[in-house]
Amino acid sequence: MFHFLRIVRRQWTEEKRFQRQQAEWIVGYLREHGPLTTRQVIEALRKHGRSVESHVITRALRKSQFVHLKKRIDIDGESHSMWEFRVDDQ
Repeated sequence: MFHFLRIVRRQWTEEKRFQRQQAEWIVGYLREHGPLTTRQVIEALRKHGRSVESHVITRALRKSQFVHLKKRIDIDGESHSMWEFRVDDQ
């Protein structure tokens, strides 16, 4: 049983590490190419052969201290969030 738990834990931590790397990639991409809409972030992930997982995108866009909602824009009658990389001086 202990061996099984160790394997499960290792897989879980590897998955979390991969998700964190994906989120860091999104933040870095916004830093270099932003501001971008959520749709543009998804297109960039696909273009660069990265997985598109909503919880990872949410982590990068909503939980990073460096990514901020710049504004909401209307495209073809749909509301889209525009995100930017920003370091706030405090």
